[in-house]
Amino acid sequence: MSKQSGERARPALRRFASSSRDSVELRRTLAETQLQLRHEQAIREHAESMTRSVDDFLAMLAHELRQPLSAALAAIEIQKHSPQADRQDRARRVIEQQVRYIARLVGDLSEVSQISRGALNMNRERLDIRVLVAESVTMTESMFEERAHSMACSLGERPAWVVGDAVRFKQVFSNLLRNAATYTPYGGQVRLAVDCDDRQVHVRIRDNGVGIPADALNHVFELFNRGGKRSDGQSAGIGLAVVQRLVELHGGTVLATSDGPGCGSEFTVVLPRDLSA
Repeated sequence: MSKQSGERARPALRRFASSSRDSVELRRTLAETQLQLRHEQAIREHAESMTRSVDDFLAMLAHELRQPLSAALAAIEIQKHSPQADRQDRARRVIEQQVRYIARLVGDLSEVSQISRGALNMNRERLDIRVLVAESVTMTESMFEERAHSMACSLGERPAWVVGDAVRFKQVFSNLLRNAATYTPYGGQVRLAVDCDDRQVHVRIRDNGVGIPADALNHVFELFNRGGKRSDGQSAGIGLAVVQRLVELHGGTVLATSDGPGCGSEFTVVLPRDLSA
């Protein structure tokens, strides 16, 4: 190529180089714009999902409170207009039962909030889980008697040592026992077993109640899960959500299994075994 031809080619080469740089910059700008748009879309979808979750939560909470309040108000009306002592006693029992339900619901809500904020106070000490399970059975005994359920307990022969908060552990097991009693028709059977291996402690609570549909098993620990109806028409509330969170705070897991509707269900709590003898 002659010197004159080279001189003529330089402007074209410079324009080509400039065009190439502009093209690269354009592609980079487009890629960044697309990334930003995807990020903004993800934020919008998350916000919409959170809004739906809040709406669902408020609807479920209203439902959970409406039924016991309606029952309590109806009982109050009976008390006001019925002079019969037996009807007065029944009305008082209904009021007490529904108020206790609301109090437990509000307490569970408070604890879910504390756990979410990392503000739940817990003591840590070495405990034999068998003792706490036995105390939980005693705490829920009246509920089993009211429903004429039979309870079979196998607590094992050797200590099942764990580290954690005794009050919270009893809350876990009493919630699971109440769940079993509530979801089991009158005169049902509930079996509780504690066993341990070299590394873990297992607590299993099985009932022959209404069971859980397969598509609901992954949702039983969600707030106000409605995977199955109880005999009183109410949902599982938030007791199981509290159970899961408390177990996880102790480094454990909780699993729900069922062969389907009408086949009962089993809840298994797995905790790290403490070997520091």
